[in-house]
Amino acid sequence: MEQTFVFIYAKGHEIKVLNIEESKRLDTELKSDGWKHTNTLDACTFIQYLHNNCDNIRKEIKNLSKCES
Repeated sequence: MEQTFVFIYAKGHEIKVLNIEESKRLDTELKSDGWKHTNTLDACTFIQYLHNNCDNIRKEIKNLSKCES
């Protein structure tokens, strides 16, 4: 299976999820606008994990926007 990575940026309680090309193109602009890169995920592995291991999927999705310094 080919890996598909997604790059997650957070600002406040919002997230943006970008593919590698978008992330490369927009990273500097997003960061200067207050967005922070919070996670890089293998999309297939993450969806599989959510399905097989999470009773509260909404909570797991909300955790993507947490900015830890």
